Parts: sequence; structure tokens; C-alpha cells
Amino acid sequence: MTQGVRLSQKAAPSTLQRLGYNFLSLVVLQGINYLVPLITIPYLVRVMGIDQFGLLSFVMAVTLYGVMVTDYGFDLSATKLVSIHRHEPRKLNEIFSAVLIIKGALAILYMLIITLLTFFVEKFSSVAPLFWIAYLIVIGQVLFPVWFFQGIEEMRYITIMNAFSKLFFIVMILVFVKGREDIDLVLWFNGTGTLIAGLWALFLVLRRYGIRLQRVSYEKLWHYLVDGWYIFTSRIAVELYSSANIIILGFFASNAVVGYYAIVEKIIHAMGNVLEPLTRAVYPYLAKLYRDSSELFYKRNVQLSLLIVAMMLPVTLGTAYFAQEILQIIIGHPPRPEVVHMLQLASVVLVGYLYGSQFTNMLVTIGETKVLNAIVMIAGVLNIILAPLVLYLGGGAMGLIWILILVDFFIAITKGYFVYVRLKPRYFGVGYSSDPRGSVHSGSKG
Repeated sequence: MTQGVRLSQKAAPSTLQRLGYNFLSLVVLQGINYLVPLITIPYLVRVMGIDQFGLLSFVMAVTLYGVMVTDYGFDLSATKLVSIHRHEPRKLNEIFSAVLIIKGALAILYMLIITLLTFFVEKFSSVAPLFWIAYLIVIGQVLFPVWFFQGIEEMRYITIMNAFSKLFFIVMILVFVKGREDIDLVLWFNGTGTLIAGLWALFLVLRRYGIRLQRVSYEKLWHYLVDGWYIFTSRIAVELYSSANIIILGFFASNAVVGYYAIVEKIIHAMGNVLEPLTRAVYPYLAKLYRDSSELFYKRNVQLSLLIVAMMLPVTLGTAYFAQEILQIIIGHPPRPEVVHMLQLASVVLVGYLYGSQFTNMLVTIGETKVLNAIVMIAGVLNIILAPLVLYLGGGAMGLIWILILVDFFIAITKGYFVYVRLKPRYFGVGYSSDPRGSVHSGSKG
């Protein structure tokens, strides 16, 4: 039985039902993602100390670069391809095999880079064993085809497998991590849970959906690399203004300061991701909708924008008002006043946080990945220049928060501007061709 038949023979739910199922699955996953730090961070800070937690945050920030490199933006580019070709078994086999090969090659490249850093950079060589253990996380993410499940709009599998991974991590942490010297166990349990989930997901795709791994020519591999290049470079730039600050701070401040800053960042990212399941759930639907009706694509995104502002404003105000209480819950003891001020200031970022995600999806869908790449590249370079400068001049962690606000608002505003410029002609009759979809793509080939 072919892959296309397996998918098409299932009872097809309505678009609204499918979006509802996917949204619910991602809401559950997001709830799990909230629960894990709520349980583990206070525990780890207590048993390991804030300085060891800072070191752990530094290692994980570096490891996330490995995850980012191996993802290569496939959660957008490959998701779109799978969504479009979901009933073409041969094409799906090719896409799946090519993506897995590329991700594996990139994982090897990341390992080589880390090896060189541990030889030549003291900050890395002093904790080299931790990076080798954390490499399990990268391998697990390589094997976990989130992009495939998103493309066929079966988000429940992402939720189930991530739930297992997180539950395994929590249980093992609470049972076995008892002191400062157990930092390696934290990474072992995180990596092992991720690896098991990745193997499970890969097995499911091969067995349930009939995907067959096959050889892929160098020409086709190159095609998929080029297709995802602008998204990949955009993701690199994103990491230059997100997790890079923890790494940079690690060269200028103590592990304790890194720990406090990392906690504030985690809270902001968690609050900012409150509606992330919504944008992720509707992305495959909107990508397909744009191909069928660009006008409806525009209207649905306007509705999504209004929903975002209505729901994120209370989250922003609540985070600022209850900053001290939130921090006390997370770290397990009354926070320092300067840490409270850091969180209150950082909450400003939440106003435009989710629009960056929505506008990213819109730019990718309308074929403006070059524009997206340019925006985040500028933002990444801006951050990577300003962050060390501010720290060198004594701005400290609070200075990094100001940079975070500057960069995030720059990103949201510029992405929104280019979305408006690209879509405006078709809805306001400004001298473009009568084919609305052609008018957009004529502006940029990307």
C-alpha cells in the first residue's frame, strides 16, 4: 500500500477540525514545556547552586547551536514541501531521505567544530566532557522528524513523543541529581530522553506512513540545501541575538550572573511562546491556503494578528506586575532586586514577540525568504556587535536586556513592514500585474 493511499484512506476531518486537533496537541506540548522548567529549574538551582546552573545554561546554549545547525530551517522549508506533496509517495520518500542525510552530515560538522573549540578555547576545553554528553541532544533532534509530522498535520505525535522525553528527564533528574557534581547527569538524562524520542519517531514514520529511505543524488541534495539556505542563514542570525547572549555573557561574567540572566531569558521565552502553538498549528494551513487563495490568506493573517495582540498584552502586563512572584516560583527563593528589574524590563519584549513568528511564516509562504534573511542577518550582526561592547563598557546583564528589546522590536517592525509592502499592491490596487500571486514573486526570487 502506498504512502499516498495510507494518508488518503483515513477519514478526512474538516479544515477546522484538523486545525483544532493540531492546536490542541501543540497546546498540550506547550504546557509540558512550561511544566518542565517549573519543576526542574528550582530543583537544580537548589541542589546544584546558581553558579552550576549558569554553567549548565552556557553548555546548553552552545548545544542549541548544534540543534539549530542540524535543523537547517527544515521545520519551515521541509514542512512546506511535505504539506504540498503529502499524497505523492515517491516525492515524500525523496524529501524524507534527503533531509535526513543533510541533517546527519550537519551533525558531524557540528561535532568537528566543537572538537576544535575544545582544543583552542579555554572556556570550552575546561568543560569539554559536558559538550560530548550534550551531543546526544543534537543526535536525538536529527532523528526526530518534527517537520514531517507538521507537514502531514499530525501534531499529536510530536506531543506524545516530546511528553515521553520530558517526563523521562524530570523523573531521572529528581531521582538521581543530588549535588553540584551531578551536572553531567543532567545532560545525560536530557540527551538520552531526546535520543529515545527521536528513534521512536523515526520508527513510526517508517512503519506507519510507509516512508522508504533511499539514495539521493548529490544534485538533489544540493537542491534541498539551496532551497533551505535562506531560512538556515536566518536561523543562524536568530541564534546570534537569542542564545548567543548567554554564551557572550559567559566570557564576561561569573557563572552565577549567567545563571540569573538565563532564568530571565527562559521566562521571557516561555511567556512569549504562550501562543506559539497557534502560529505553528495554522502554518501548514496558511501555506496551502496561499496557493489556493491569496486574498483569503491575507484575511486569515489579519485575524491572527488581532488575536495575538488581544492575548499577548495581558501576558506582558502580568509578567511585569508579578515579576517578583514569578522569579520566586522559578528559582525557589526571594530574588535579588536587580534580577526582578531585569525581568520587568524584559517583559517589554513580549509586546512584539509573537509577531516575529507570524511574519516569518508569512514571508516564507509568499516566497520572500531573501527579505527574511536580510532582516534577521542585520539583527544578528547588530546584537553580536553591541552585546560584547555593552559588556566591555560595564553594562552587565541589564545592558543585554536593553539590547534584547532593541533587536526584537527592530525585527518585528521590519518584518511587518515588508509583509505589508509585498501584500499591499494586490489589495489596494497599486500598479502591479493582474495576477496577484505573480506580483509578489516578481519582487524577489526566494
